[in-house]
Amino acid sequence: MKRAILGLATLAAAASFAVGAGAQTESVTFTLENDTEEVLVALHISHTGTNEWEEDILDVDVVGSGESVEITIDDGLTDCQYDVRADFSDGANVDIRGVDFCELDGETLTVTD
Repeated sequence: MKRAILGLATLAAAASFAVGAGAQTESVTFTLENDTEEVLVALHISHTGTNEWEEDILDVDVVGSGESVEITIDDGLTDCQYDVRADFSDGANVDIRGVDFCELDGETLTVTD
């Protein structure tokens, strides 16, 4: 089963859900690192508390095993708390709940086996 590892700053921020809640983000840039043996084919976000995923925000076709890519979201996100879903070429996916995008800016989001 795949699981996600967040950088220490991001993990601490996700644990303290109330920090930054309600703030508006501007552009958010982070490094997505694929530390799995599978090819990552899509990355979706949704506002925490919703049951639907937004469109794929991956700026490249795929992120191969061991590869990283920089992701920028520049659409005026209205809050800091989002859920993230990574989809893989083998049909598996992993959900990462309660990511604080205000704290994620400039950090790395690593997906691992």
